[in-house]
Amino acid sequence: MGVRVGADVGGTFTKAVAIDAVTGELAGRAVVPTTHNHPDGVSAGVVEVVAKLVAEVGAQSIELVTHSTTQAVNALLEGDTVPVGVLGMARAPYLRKARSRTSISRAAAHEFLDLSAGFDAGAARQALARLADAGAQAVCVAEAFAPDDSACEDAVAALAAELGLPVTTSSGLTGLYGLELRTVTAALNASILPIALRTAEVVEAGVAAAGVRSPVMVMRGDGGATDLSGFRAAPARTLYSGPAASVAGALRTLRIGDGVIIEVGGTSTNVAAITAGRPALSYVRVAGQATAVRALDVQVAGVAGGSMLRVRRRRIYGVGPRSAHIAGLTYSCFLPPERLTGARPETLAPRPGDPADYLALRLADGTLAALTNTCAANALGLVPDGDYAAGHRRSATAALDIAGEVLGLPGTELARRMMQASTEALADLVTAVATQHRLTEPTLIAVGGGASVLGRPLAGTLGLDCQIPPGAEVISSMGDALSLVRAERERTISRSGSQSTDADVDALIAEVEAEALAAGASPTSLQVQVSQITDRGAIRAVAVGALVLGSGVVPGRPPLSREAIVDVARAAGGSERVDPVGRFWLSSLDGRVLLFDRFGDSALDVRGEAILLDGSAGEALAVTVESVVSRHIRHVGPVTVQPTTWVVQDGRIRELANPNAIVDTLGSGAAVGAAAVIVGRA
Repeated sequence: MGVRVGADVGGTFTKAVAIDAVTGELAGRAVVPTTHNHPDGVSAGVVEVVAKLVAEVGAQSIELVTHSTTQAVNALLEGDTVPVGVLGMARAPYLRKARSRTSISRAAAHEFLDLSAGFDAGAARQALARLADAGAQAVCVAEAFAPDDSACEDAVAALAAELGLPVTTSSGLTGLYGLELRTVTAALNASILPIALRTAEVVEAGVAAAGVRSPVMVMRGDGGATDLSGFRAAPARTLYSGPAASVAGALRTLRIGDGVIIEVGGTSTNVAAITAGRPALSYVRVAGQATAVRALDVQVAGVAGGSMLRVRRRRIYGVGPRSAHIAGLTYSCFLPPERLTGARPETLAPRPGDPADYLALRLADGTLAALTNTCAANALGLVPDGDYAAGHRRSATAALDIAGEVLGLPGTELARRMMQASTEALADLVTAVATQHRLTEPTLIAVGGGASVLGRPLAGTLGLDCQIPPGAEVISSMGDALSLVRAERERTISRSGSQSTDADVDALIAEVEAEALAAGASPTSLQVQVSQITDRGAIRAVAVGALVLGSGVVPGRPPLSREAIVDVARAAGGSERVDPVGRFWLSSLDGRVLLFDRFGDSALDVRGEAILLDGSAGEALAVTVESVVSRHIRHVGPVTVQPTTWVVQDGRIRELANPNAIVDTLGSGAAVGAAAVIVGRA
């Protein structure tokens, strides 16, 4: 049996699962406390939990280890970064602007090179030495218009490596114009390079020490995975990889159209949107500054399963944000009922500097027990038997009865009010996320250890359907284990704002395909989607593929049959007729076009029309496309709004800015069922 291992670092626990690479069945699980205070940081917990799984399933059966990490986020939040020196470069007439735009607040030191007369390696080496002398422990290199030609940035990076300085080039992370944006992004990445290198070394060595000889991957913040070399070069891409793993796990176990996912942990709840079966991504902001790194658009609330009751003046003041885990207390509902005999309520400050209004129980033996949302949910009978959050209902009821005496409330009423306060706080956030992403009737998907505690009560408050997937408490680890390789690149089209050419698109596709293949993706599994970023005058290419394991297995869900795809299309509002188009399936009904990948996941949902090629990609097709495009042109006053056009061929989806480029994009070899043109609006 070959298994994939996924490990997720949570705020309280680090959990891992082993999943059969062929059947997708859970083959093992392990959990350890998250090692925040270990010299190796949370990476030590990843190593420890993988070692526990090795003892359960055997090292030889493990074909892949993927983990999501909080290391990058923790480094930024806790200031565990290194001073970064910025080396800016430009040619006349852009010298003054470039010098200004590379002088960013994050920089510990700044140097600038005038390249008007060409690149001078000696001058660059001296500038790097001055940065190091000024205290820089990592370097960011940013040249004006480097996306057009990165040769000078790459040359400086090679010199920095000779000097032993970790380095990030601005064009290495993004192909977008905007020198300050690229500089900020590269400096952010450079500041966490040393800790990323240590993390990679600890995990790689620890996994090997456990006897595992398989590849080690790291979850990215956009829901895909990269190999350790990718992590070492661009750790910023792993920001928010934990929440991304939860969303990936939910999407691999449930069929979701529009939804809001809440990951209910012990201390906090993450909230993210799913639109048309895809996670909503956004550009990461750090300390108020925008970056060119895209990750899951996640919002965080300080209320969760372990959030503690607060009281002031004999009234409920709220629940959280401190949790029993942060306070170092056990949940009252997880104690045997007899332990609560003789307990009395007592207020406390969980941490120095916290208000002393958190209500706990002082037990007869002198220890303290927390009153949490999980206790309230158990007391009200909201947690099913056998659930991860299930405790002793008698203990929960007794604990809240004791606490209720302080407030003059029956224990059940206290529990109800705790749940009401928590669900109302989350309801505001879920509503805001749904509104932001224009979701009118989303399904609420609850995951995490506290899914049953707050999921259904919150859905009831909002009037939404609620789904809790199997294994909700380890869904992040499952998302890690089942992750796909992902590579993404963006590139500004040109300084003049002209439309992208076939050469631009082909070059970008080649880059992301090469990156995905280098990370181990199967060539036959690759899917590439190209889209226009109109507000930035850029194009984006995303390549996704399954990793080939040592056994030759390409893991993950098996592709669906035509009959199964028909059921998926029907459920999504499409027709019973589905047509194969390369590695996709297409369904049209009443002016709506649905495109699904081989697994039945939504790739496009368009109001418009589809043209299945009939063997010609010449003049006849051009006439047909022109007719279809004309039917979908909108006139808003004096403005003519063109529809969007996509070309679907093999494993690629290309969004075109100019419908006239369709024939050139398809080439001369399009055959029946091999390609399609979709015209309309997503």
